[in-house]
Amino acid sequence: MPDIDTFIELIRDRRNQEALDMLNASQALATARTSRSGQLHGATPLHWAAHRNAIELCQRLIELGADVNDSASDWWLTPLSWGADAGSAEAVELLLKHGADVNQDAIVGTTALHAVAMGGSSQGKGNPQAYERTTEVLIAHGGDINRRTDQQRTPLDDAIANANDSVVAVLRKHGAQVSNMPSKPHGFQS
Repeated sequence: MPDIDTFIELIRDRRNQEALDMLNASQALATARTSRSGQLHGATPLHWAAHRNAIELCQRLIELGADVNDSASDWWLTPLSWGADAGSAEAVELLLKHGADVNQDAIVGTTALHAVAMGGSSQGKGNPQAYERTTEVLIAHGGDINRRTDQQRTPLDDAIANANDSVVAVLRKHGAQVSNMPSKPHGFQS
């Protein structure tokens, strides 16, 4: 079988057609995971495809048995939270249509709504419209807008702390609340 890390590198580099060709030649890659050490340990191709908003690749991975609720990654646990972290609205919607749990624990009590609120490495500023749309998709699929993390932070707390204004606006429009906890920027780098 071809190397899983090589396959994931193709996805990370947005070389989607090459990744699809490799996947079709070795379908077992759909359910494999990286064993590389570090923050991204345990990630699957579906985690990366969701993060890169690679819809066709996500669809094919799911068809071949990739678990939309896989939570073995050491970073954001689920493919849904990886997609939300990157503002990958189309991938998030696809995962939800295939049974992803919108309120699944993504890490320390967070959900995909917390991930989109933190806004990835750009804190939502790289493409505010994508983060806004991703937030709307998560809410439309039943995302708990007032879910508290283990540290009692809500998605709105995280959006405010990261000055992710487009997500703040969407959450407020839907009645989200702050926890009244001190706001400090935090999150994971993508």
